[in-house]
Order: sequence, then structure tokens, then C-alpha cells
Amino acid sequence: MRERTVSLAPGKRVLFLTKDPDLIRRQLAGELQLTLDDVRPEDLLDDINTDVMTPAWVCFDYMPEEIAKNAYAGLIEGGQRVIPERALFDGPFEVTVAGQRKGVGSSRETAVQAEKWCGIRIAIADSFAPIHARNNINQGVLIGGYDILRRLQKGEAVPLAEFTKGHDPVTRLVIEHGGLFAFSKALRKGKIDVPRPRTGKRPMTMAEKVIARHLVGGEGFVKPGDAVLAEVDGGYSHEFTSAQVHVFLEQEYGPDYGIRNPQKFAVFEDHLHYADGVKRMMPFSGKIATLREIQRIYQRHTGQRDYSVRGGVSPGICHQVAREQFIEPGDLILATDSHTTMGGGNNAYAHGVGATEYANLIHSGFTPLTVPESIRFELEGELAPNCTAKDVMLLILMTFVRRELTLNRAMEFGGPGLKSLSMDERATLANMATECSARAGMVEADEETLRWIAARRSDVDVAALREHVLPLDVDRFLYDDLEAARRLVASGALVSAVDAALGSRLEA
Repeated sequence: MRERTVSLAPGKRVLFLTKDPDLIRRQLAGELQLTLDDVRPEDLLDDINTDVMTPAWVCFDYMPEEIAKNAYAGLIEGGQRVIPERALFDGPFEVTVAGQRKGVGSSRETAVQAEKWCGIRIAIADSFAPIHARNNINQGVLIGGYDILRRLQKGEAVPLAEFTKGHDPVTRLVIEHGGLFAFSKALRKGKIDVPRPRTGKRPMTMAEKVIARHLVGGEGFVKPGDAVLAEVDGGYSHEFTSAQVHVFLEQEYGPDYGIRNPQKFAVFEDHLHYADGVKRMMPFSGKIATLREIQRIYQRHTGQRDYSVRGGVSPGICHQVAREQFIEPGDLILATDSHTTMGGGNNAYAHGVGATEYANLIHSGFTPLTVPESIRFELEGELAPNCTAKDVMLLILMTFVRRELTLNRAMEFGGPGLKSLSMDERATLANMATECSARAGMVEADEETLRWIAARRSDVDVAALREHVLPLDVDRFLYDDLEAARRLVASGALVSAVDAALGSRLEA
């Protein structure tokens, strides 16, 4: 457990990530020690992307202490790095301060690791991107707002409760224990008791139904905001993440660690294979080869599905192959890829997670989840001849995403217009939920869903698959018609978007 109060350590400093790069450089050089009296919120960098914190080439290192040496390598001004190699790593900093929506972009946890292994134990911002915030919490980095920083810089010992305030009960426990691994170990030893949600019988959306059917301790009912422990059916990692997952599991559970349900987990060699022969990738060829080799060691150790390169050819992109070969309707799938949401085209609840959360869930079989709000898109009519599902998503981006109606919510697609879309088009709807900053994207299952899956798997037939999904689909997910959906909106079961009928008049 953490100490019950948090203070700044003597000799340690706060780094303000300002829009003026010269102010950052002067802080790194020790010429400036800023406070919130010196810096206005509007002076701080907004929308710091995870690719800025750790560009892809930095991720060729898999040990966090090596990644940290190039923290913020993507922050460039005038063709030069604002934070040079080792500048943050060697500096006596323990707090970083940013503006709005820190950590947008991909789900890569290396962005958090880069700060943590530089000695950063508190991240302050006006707001955080949802997955980035979760990665901080899982890694044991405290996150907070400017009010907390002001108190810390005045020398106050701030109660830990100020950092847990506003979080759900499970997340509070993770924060109090210093991260996800410590929380899971305490849970396994019986030192903590995670309460089940007390939500009574109620109408549920597709996302809610999947989570409710995966509750640790047995099926129940959930509502948005409920904090739960959920059993995970499967997932996957790739060359950018498998090495970290393997190392983290060895560090936490020893060299003989095991995983649950290996037939539903997989490794993919799809992100870096075609870097071979690319001139700008040649300086990193040794590191890339190491990532591949550790992934193969990890796969052999765990016995999970192996989608390594064969004969110089990758078997395919992870989120596409996974939906073809092992994701089923009603599954709960978590993987280390931002476009894991594509599995929702098969009517699964799926989204990306960081390496720490993935390592924890592939070992334990479950993970903490917060039930998201849902936004439903009712598809009517048919697409125009030159129009595609991507056009539908671009329209959603232009209208609903701009108003932040999809932010951290489960996007659910259904209605009569769905029948006119192929399974690939449906997968596009789910895939692009990531571009909408949604938690997940889910498409209703129908006979075409079952037929498409069965046609690609020798061990599945339509009748058997229908038997498997029938309990989830028995009431058409409570959406027999628009009026029924409107009643659900009125009851608070949905957030919005019954009025989001798309399709028949959408122009190319």
C-alpha cells in the first residue's frame, strides 16, 4: 500500500511542458524553477500525443529504462529535439505538467513508461486521454489536476484520497496499492475484497450485456459507471508489445509463469516484418530482430496461437486475422493494439490496452473494467452505390465526434440497414471507433455474422454458433424498433444517437 499522503521530495523538481520550447529547455538546464504562479494553463501544451512521448523508433527498445532515455523524442522545434536524449532521464524531475487531453493517439503504454522510468511519479494535466490515464494508473503513476500541484508546490502533504477522488472503487484500490500488479497480487492473497456491482435488473445495451455476462463470480446486471472485475475471453499482442509482456510476467510471477486459455490468445508478427530492407529502418534492424525473437520465446513458453512470419510472408494484420479465426459474438477481447475494436464487427466487446494490463489479464484471466456509456447508431435503408462504411464513419466523425458524443463510449450499430453491409464493411464501423475516441465499437449479430464466421473455421458450424450466441441475442438487444430505442433513451439506458439514422441518403 502507498503512504496515505503525497509530498514533493526534497531536491526533486517539476517540469512544465510549455508551448514555448525555450522555457522547457531552460527548466532542463536548471535555469528555471516554475510554479503555477508563473505559468497559465493556456501556456501549457495541449493534445500531447503518445507518439510525441515515445515515437515508434523508441519502442524498438522494450526495457522501460532504455525507452525512458528518449522520453519526448517526438517533441521537435526547428528540426531539433526540445528534450534531448537522457535530458529528462538524468534530470531531478518527479512531476510533469501539461494542458488538455494529455496522451491522445495510440494506446501505447511506453508513453507512461518513458516518464515513470525517468523518475516521474506524478503527472499533472487539465485532462487526460482515457487510455493514457488508465495506463498511468496501471503503472502506479499518480495523476491529478492543477489544484493538487498548487498545494504540493506550497509544501503541503496532500492526502492520497485527493488522487483517488472521483474514481470508481476498483480504480481507487489500484491507485492505493501502487499499480495493477500490486493490486492483483493483493487480491489473489485475499488482502482486499472487490465488491460486485449492486445494479438491479434493467435493460442493457450490447456492451453492458457482454460485460454483465463476464463478471467474476457470475453473471449479473450492470449500468454505466459500474466498476467490475471481468473475465476476458481472449486477445493478442504483436512485436511492439510481446517482449514487454513476457518480461513483465517473468518479473512479477517468475520464469515459470503461465497464462489462461492460450487457445484464445495470440501473437502476431505483422507490425515490423516489412521494415526489413527499408533504408530508414536499417539502424534499428538489430533491435527489431530482438523484438521478434523474444516474441517467439514468449509464444513457445505460453503455447498461445502463433501468427509468425512463414516463408517471408506475414499471416495478416492482427485485428483482421483475429476476427476471422477466433473472435466470436459475445466475446470480451482485449489486446495491445489500438484497433482491437475491429473485433466488434463480430459482435464482440473489444478494445486496446497497455502492456501492463494485458500481461495481468493474460495471466489472471480477468481485468478491472468500468462499464461505459453507449451510443447507438440506427442504420436504415442502403448505402448509395459509391458510398462505403468508411463514409458513414466520416459522417459520424464530422457530426457526433465533434460534439464528443462518442468519447470513451461504446458505439453500437444496428437497425435494418445493417443487412446491406458486408462483414468487412461492418468491421470498418467497429475498427474506426478508435478514430472516434470511443471505448469500443459493436455491431449486432445476425445470420450473416454466423455464416461468415463458420465459413472461415473448420471447427465451427452455423447451428453450433447460433446456439452459442442465442442467449445474448434472444431479445434483439432490446432494439426491435426505433420507438423501443427511444424509450431506452428516456430511461437513461443510452446516451444518445437514436436520431443518428444513416445510410439511404448518404452521398459519396
